[in-house]
Amino acid sequence: WEQFATFDNFASIVRNMAFEGILALGMMLLMVGGAFDLSVGATASMIGVVTGWLMKNAGWPVPLAVAAGLALAALCGMTNGLVVAKLRVNALIATLGTLGVFSGIALLVGGPGISFLPTEFSRLGQAAFLGLQAPVWLMAILCVVGHYCLAHTRFFRQFYYLGSNPKAAHLSGLNVDRLQIIGFTLMGLLAGLAGVVYAARVATASSTVGVGKELASITACILGGASLQGGRGTAWGALLGVFFVALLQNMLLIKQVRPEWQSIFLGIVLVFAVVVDSLLN
Repeated sequence: WEQFATFDNFASIVRNMAFEGILALGMMLLMVGGAFDLSVGATASMIGVVTGWLMKNAGWPVPLAVAAGLALAALCGMTNGLVVAKLRVNALIATLGTLGVFSGIALLVGGPGISFLPTEFSRLGQAAFLGLQAPVWLMAILCVVGHYCLAHTRFFRQFYYLGSNPKAAHLSGLNVDRLQIIGFTLMGLLAGLAGVVYAARVATASSTVGVGKELASITACILGGASLQGGRGTAWGALLGVFFVALLQNMLLIKQVRPEWQSIFLGIVLVFAVVVDSLLN
C-alpha cells in the first residue's frame, strides 16, 4: 500500500509502465492470433536511436524524423510477418534472428545512446495533463482503441479464430497470411512508437532500452489472460498484466531487493504464469 500513499507514487508507477504497456498491447494482438515477436525490444531501441540520429546528426525536423522512424518500424514488423507467413519460418526463429539484427543496428547507429535531443521533441514525451505525462495518456488511448477493435470489429475478431485453430480458419476462408502480416506490422509500429515515446520522455535515445522487454511483455500478456496457444486475450488484460508486473517491480525496489533477486523473482512469476496457462488449456 506504500505504492499508493500519494498520487505522485501512482503517477510514477504508470509513467514507468507506459513503455511496456504499449509493447504489451501489440504483443497481445499477436498472441491472440497464435504468434509472438521476440524482436519488439530491439525494434524499440533501434527506432529510438534512428529517430534521435535523424534529428541530431542529420538535422531533420522533429515531425519528419518521427514519421520516418515509425515507417521504418512498420517495415521491420512487416518483414517479420512476411518471413513467418510467406516463408513459413517459425515465429520464434524468425523474430529471434531479427532481434539480433535490430539490436546490432541500434548499437551501430547510436553507440551507447544519443543524448541532448531537441527540446521540441522532449516536450512530446514530457507534456502532462491532470498530473500524468503524455506517454500514459497515449497508452490509455491505444488500449481503448485496441479493446474496441478486438471486441467490436469484424476484421480483428478474426485473430481469435486464427489463434484458436489456424487450419480451420484457413478452411473457413480467412486470409491467414494477410492476418499474420498485418499483426506483425502493427506490432512493429507499436514497438517503434514505444521507442520514440521513451526517447522523448527522457530526452535520450538509448540503444539498450528494449533489452529483455520482449519477455516482460509476454509475461504481462499471459498474466492478463492471454494464452501461448492463441485464441484468448484482451487489450485491458494486457494493460492489467503490465500494471501487475510494474507493481511487483516497484514493491521490490521499495523493499530494496537486489537487482539479481528481482530478476529471479520475475522469472519465477513468468514460469508460474506459463504453468497456469498450460493447466487452463
